[in-house]
Amino acid sequence: MKIAAAAAWLAFMTGLIAGGEVTDVASFAIGAATGALFVVVGFAAASRTRVLSDAARSDHARLAVLAIAIGIACGLANLAANWLIASSHPGLRELLVQRFRAIGALVAVVSAPLTEEITVRLFLMSVLGWIVSRFTNNRSVVFGIALVASSLVFAALHLGRPFPGDPAVASYYRAALLIKYTLAGLPMGWLFWRWGLPYAMICHALVNATHIALERFIF
Repeated sequence: MKIAAAAAWLAFMTGLIAGGEVTDVASFAIGAATGALFVVVGFAAASRTRVLSDAARSDHARLAVLAIAIGIACGLANLAANWLIASSHPGLRELLVQRFRAIGALVAVVSAPLTEEITVRLFLMSVLGWIVSRFTNNRSVVFGIALVASSLVFAALHLGRPFPGDPAVASYYRAALLIKYTLAGLPMGWLFWRWGLPYAMICHALVNATHIALERFIF
């Protein structure tokens, strides 16, 4: 557990640095403290609620390959969803293209998968699962509520972006993003809960890498 916690903390700090969030000693200290909190509390909560599959304890190579495959499949689905959103209104297409160009590969493939999986899956999902477990011993209910709730938060975190001036188009865009990112969070939450944090990170990285590799041919 200590090794896993140290590795998760290092991953979190790597993600912050790759994303340009660490610019001085103060930001490093804040990031380090925040990462330590997320990791310690997350692993403590997960140890009381999450049950990893038997394969997660031994069959690491096969699960890594499966996580890559799931990530590629989800990346293709994400690309298709963005194409549908872009096709619905010219203004939305422009906003999406601007966002694709603004997000660098390092942020998308390294920073986001590391920091978001630790924040949303390890910390938030585990804590939600622990809270729900105070009210029920049904592991399926605990998992289901933690999965859906954390996926909704994951979606909400992706709404910090420009929206169209037209209220109707903005409402449609907001709803489409909420649905898309909530659905995207479900497989990564499942991977974290059943296989472990590294596989959720691998999947997340491949989702974004697949989109980056192919978006130029669609947009």
